[in-house]
Amino acid sequence: MESVRIGIGVSSIGRFLPLVGQAAGLFDKAGIAVEIVNRQDEERVVADIMSHETPVGTPNAPSLIFSALEGGDLVIVGGVLNRPAFYLAARPAIGGIADLKGKKIGINQPRRMAGLVMLALLRKWNLDPARDVQLVDLGLNDKSLEALRAGAIDAALLPPEKAFLAEAEGFRLAGHSLALACHWVPLATTRRFLSAHRELVGKIASVYMDSIRVFKTRPLETLQEIARHLPALADQPAVLDKCRRLFAEQFEPELMPYLDSIQSTLDEVARQDPRAASIDPASLVERVI
Repeated sequence: MESVRIGIGVSSIGRFLPLVGQAAGLFDKAGIAVEIVNRQDEERVVADIMSHETPVGTPNAPSLIFSALEGGDLVIVGGVLNRPAFYLAARPAIGGIADLKGKKIGINQPRRMAGLVMLALLRKWNLDPARDVQLVDLGLNDKSLEALRAGAIDAALLPPEKAFLAEAEGFRLAGHSLALACHWVPLATTRRFLSAHRELVGKIASVYMDSIRVFKTRPLETLQEIARHLPALADQPAVLDKCRRLFAEQFEPELMPYLDSIQSTLDEVARQDPRAASIDPASLVERVI
């Protein structure tokens, strides 16, 4: 049996496929002894893939691209989520996008996925971040939901788990990112590791595909596994089920990375680092199944 460590960057359902696959015995069936490591930081998982501490993992797409700009050899071997699913949770008094003018909006670092998507949405909504709203940088470890609850901000872009929980607490979901084309979660490794372990990486990608099928067709088992890793939602069955249904729709069943979505993320990164404009999205992808 081959052994491998798989890295996930944050406690998000979008990264939980290997946990679902492990619980369903899919890695054992594939002859893989797996250890799943949650680094709680999307930047750190990139560094760990690069060092082969966790040679396969799911960083956010912008983190992978910024690494490539600095000479990293990460390569996308599967497209887990080809569209970002973030929701703008706001105080109940905010009825829609027009009401955001002059308001405080929480944002994490622009080079991270939620921050990058927030800036893209503001442009889409014709809101100038320097003139129309007040962006509040909540730092490395995003505390947007906590700040929203405390009344320190008026709105924040949240992942589904936090957004639907906020909605259950009475906050309003005033907008979302589902129409944006940006690539969100790739399955990635390094070209060095892929060259030496192509068959293993192919098996891992196949397990991810099988895990998507389990996620979509075995909801009770999936909900139990999600609840184990998101204890804040364990006593919120309606929120958990809403999250599961959303991700069941968004997971790419064939693990196909969409080049147009990677290009869109490159375009957004290029606003912060113009070098990204010269990257061909196909150069970041190598299919293994």
